[in-house]
Amino acid sequence: MKIAIIRQKYASYGGAEKFSAQYIDRLAQLGYEVHIFAREWKTSGHPNVHLHQVSVKSRSSTLRLLEFNQEIERELSKHSFDLIQSHERTTSQDIYRAGDGCHKEWLAQRKKYYPIKGWLSFLNPFHWAVLKIEREIFTPENYKRIVAISQMVKKDIQYHYKLPDKDISVIHNGVALKRFHPSNRSEHYRYIRQKLDIPPNAISILTVGSGFERKGLKFLIKSLKYLEAKDWRLIVIGRGNWKKYRRYASWKNRNKLIHIPPPVEEIEQYYAAADIFALPSLYEPFGNANLEALASGLPVVTSKNSGAAELITHKLNGMVVQNPGDRREIAAHLNYLNDKSIRDSMGRQARRLAEEYSQEKNIEKMVRLYKNLELTPSN
Repeated sequence: MKIAIIRQKYASYGGAEKFSAQYIDRLAQLGYEVHIFAREWKTSGHPNVHLHQVSVKSRSSTLRLLEFNQEIERELSKHSFDLIQSHERTTSQDIYRAGDGCHKEWLAQRKKYYPIKGWLSFLNPFHWAVLKIEREIFTPENYKRIVAISQMVKKDIQYHYKLPDKDISVIHNGVALKRFHPSNRSEHYRYIRQKLDIPPNAISILTVGSGFERKGLKFLIKSLKYLEAKDWRLIVIGRGNWKKYRRYASWKNRNKLIHIPPPVEEIEQYYAAADIFALPSLYEPFGNANLEALASGLPVVTSKNSGAAELITHKLNGMVVQNPGDRREIAAHLNYLNDKSIRDSMGRQARRLAEEYSQEKNIEKMVRLYKNLELTPSN
């Protein structure tokens, strides 16, 4: 089968981009002929993977979005594929994988937690452009199937765009179970903590994700003043305006905040050095970092606005914050994990949960979907 995959660019720090890169390689290893259409991409060099560079000249984010969509349509028209699958907001695909969620829902959540910014979003031409393309994507004659990466995303799409159940398949992301493994702890725990100057007895809280506003970093940092642990450290790995977010911490706590700018290639070492993983996102279609933390044997504190939360049984293999804007609730969940025996028990259950969501199972479900759809060659 000859498959086209669309994604704007590769970024080593982006969860969605990393997923796309790994997904492409696994398809290639299974014998599929995979063609990537992207502005920028770093291929693995597999002979079954072919890169098509899509030229976009616009510097404006709004115009770049629209131009990329137009150029994709033009480039695809030059070829014939058995299947076109987009991991990007474009309008020329058979399968749209909604890895970025539902933008209309993100704007609604943003208005809830940042009222002024939320209202101003509707004056921003970029958001209008995204919503225009999103409406086209979810128009029934423009797709053969929508893949939602969580039940939450499926519900969001159906709420805003009224798609029927039969048009949406829910296929959760998968994680590299060998790379993200509790055994990493014995090798990297002390080394990374010494590297970051974290005291041996301090509880280390790790958060991973770019786009600090959407990841709920403001409220996580504000929750730290309510921690009951005598000593702790917050490790932040991600892309964003760190100076702005650091000032949400009290003067007393600022020296306990550690920011590691991207990219961090050996991210599994930092999961291995943490005691708790926290990602109280305001809107998270799934949150690959949650799954990586679970696979690493860490108790996870995430929010109900994260697709990964639907996998978690509260207080068994993770903790689910009902209101990610409530700093006291976030702190209460972190305080519950002060007890090492609770962290250890929850971490073991977290690993068992992650083992149900391997990359292999993800690709199996996608391939099954390909075979079940009656697809005719595109273009």
